[in-house]
Amino acid sequence: MLKKDFLKFRVFIIFLAAFAVFVLFFYFQPDIGNFLWKEAGFPRLAVFVYPDAKFAVNIGNYYFNVGGKGDYDLARAEKFFRYALFLNSRVPDAWHELARIDFLRGDFAGALEKINKQIALHGDLFMASFYIRGLINGYAGNFDEAERDFKKFLEWDKTNWAVHNDLAWIYFQKGDYKKTEEIARAGLEFNRGNIWLLISLGVALLNQEKKEEARKILEEAGMAATLLSETDWQKAYPGNNPLWAKTGLEKMKETIEFNLGLVR
Repeated sequence: MLKKDFLKFRVFIIFLAAFAVFVLFFYFQPDIGNFLWKEAGFPRLAVFVYPDAKFAVNIGNYYFNVGGKGDYDLARAEKFFRYALFLNSRVPDAWHELARIDFLRGDFAGALEKINKQIALHGDLFMASFYIRGLINGYAGNFDEAERDFKKFLEWDKTNWAVHNDLAWIYFQKGDYKKTEEIARAGLEFNRGNIWLLISLGVALLNQEKKEEARKILEEAGMAATLLSETDWQKAYPGNNPLWAKTGLEKMKETIEFNLGLVR
């Protein structure tokens, strides 16, 4: 009888210990996941141990170099965003980031499909999605749709230099140089000396045969370009490969010089 009681007690203790381990694991699951990712460097194991959709999005953002903090690896970023959607099809931002990846790869149809899913699911909760859809539509040649999205984003953020600049670019593509000038000037009111807006304004003036004014603006842009760093370029183009910054800066300076050559 004593032997049976002892065996029962041992089983109870083992069960209790196993239950305690389970509870502790469940309680510290996020900490274990973060340790495996950030400290041990095993992101795939981390999301296996802690299968949380937002956690997977955070890892995806790291490999997308969101905020300039992380490693740039689009393939790995895409895998974690897709895994996040597998865990929770309504997780915020995953469709948005997948759309950005398709856009960077030049797959505008895929990008448009994904950003439309993001907006259908989350609406105005993440206004940057309208800005991204404007970019996608712009590069796909859907200028009216791009204009509509940029205007919606501009209503939400009236001082943003990038949306002013991209809306100016849309008007330029449509051949409306007067509106290009107007939106570039409006952006400069909030972002004095912004090099991208100065270039947009300069080429808008040039295409309206306002050559002397265009020359002054483009010369100002040229001076600003000498002060621009690769870090500044990376901040202006989040999501782009940081290694492209040097080439981007060089092409910008070449563009300014080319347009100055037309007015000198």
